Amino acid sequence: MNSDMLTVALGERTYDIFFGEDIYSLFQEWICRFYPGGSVFVVTDRNVASIYGEDIRRWLTGIPHHVHAVAPGEEAKNWETVQGIYTFLAQGNADRDALVVAFGGGIVGDLAGFAAATYLRGVPYIQVPTTLLSQVDSSVGGKTGFNLPEGKNLVGAFHQPRAVFIDHTFLRTLDERNLRAGMAEVVKCGLAGDRTLWETLCANASRWKALSDREWHDIIRRSVAFKAAVVEKDEKESSVRRILNLGHTIGHALEQAAGYGKLLHGEAVAMGLAWEAIFSRRLGITPQEVEEKLHVLLRETGFVLDEPGLALSAIASAVGMDKKRAASDVAMPIVTAPGSCVLKRVPLSLLRKELPAIRAEIRRRSRETVVGSMEEGTPASPVRTITMADVCWDQGEKEMARRIIDEILSREPENRRALEWKRTHREGQGAEAALAAFLGAIAKEYGYDLSGPH
Repeated sequence: MNSDMLTVALGERTYDIFFGEDIYSLFQEWICRFYPGGSVFVVTDRNVASIYGEDIRRWLTGIPHHVHAVAPGEEAKNWETVQGIYTFLAQGNADRDALVVAFGGGIVGDLAGFAAATYLRGVPYIQVPTTLLSQVDSSVGGKTGFNLPEGKNLVGAFHQPRAVFIDHTFLRTLDERNLRAGMAEVVKCGLAGDRTLWETLCANASRWKALSDREWHDIIRRSVAFKAAVVEKDEKESSVRRILNLGHTIGHALEQAAGYGKLLHGEAVAMGLAWEAIFSRRLGITPQEVEEKLHVLLRETGFVLDEPGLALSAIASAVGMDKKRAASDVAMPIVTAPGSCVLKRVPLSLLRKELPAIRAEIRRRSRETVVGSMEEGTPASPVRTITMADVCWDQGEKEMARRIIDEILSREPENRRALEWKRTHREGQGAEAALAAFLGAIAKEYGYDLSGPH
């Protein structure tokens, strides 16, 4: 086993973060050393348990332990799930010498961490993050909580873990969508505070799925090191730690407006990064070349930067409806250069007013990217997705939308979403043709000329 370590220095709450491959023996050794004779309560989700359930039990052989699997997904990040964890702890007779293990993605970490923070007024816990997003973001820093219908993470507590075990080999079991979602938080870290990481990402955007184990290790470690350094300066998010919310002001609004679970958190953050960069460029703060480079990076990584089914009114209503709001304005992180970020208080009214122009620019660029790649005969681009077809359709580019769907089906003939899209939109075509024929017949009968302007 090869591993290295990074320490988050927070006085009495100082803890170590271990990086490596196959760190299970270290995980077991750490528990035996620091919690001898105590019981271990593992909280995971059903998806992770289906893959690693037997491994968890094997790693904890000889250690009294219990395992509780919650429902997966953002829609399960609620009070009812937290109550289920409380019941799990109580029925297992967990006391203050017990250790909670959050074994899973960011949602598991947030829920298990909050339960640990509040059960018996606080019991210790450790993080074993299994997704890229949780490894580079949510497992470090001690922010725990759950969502309310009114907003994301409105209930929470700061509760630092006693240790974090990050093994990049967990990423091998992630599907492409979840792996990409984690890349949004990596991009955020590079843009907000690590120029070297930013340049590495820009240089490797088109091959991010083919990164070597060593490259993944380095990217994850740099992201975590940046976040840990910020947390050491501002543990409770009273000032500088708010720069970690880059992309989240609009990202959280998109996530809430879509309905929790439709967009992955990282997908919403990627959109938020793009939208907020346009906003700050329009304010004259973010350099245009930085904003444009971010757009290219996100596109090459495969992110779709708009969700066409979301009404702007819903997004505007959700903006500011989370833990970052303060009266009528919001403290927004704004990029001044790659690796450099400042906090600026922005009136919510101004941000909401700018949303139509921001979305229009996002859609214009998306349309230009699709048209340009098709005219040049370049290979399939990441933006040729069903969502992109919806964007083109909504903007009147119906033939372009059909071409996108046809291209998807040429690569994936059994793609159910694409087949359903084509079926439903073919019916729409039939209705349009029937209406046109009907109006043509009426015009001919009564002598109207429908060819000119009306």
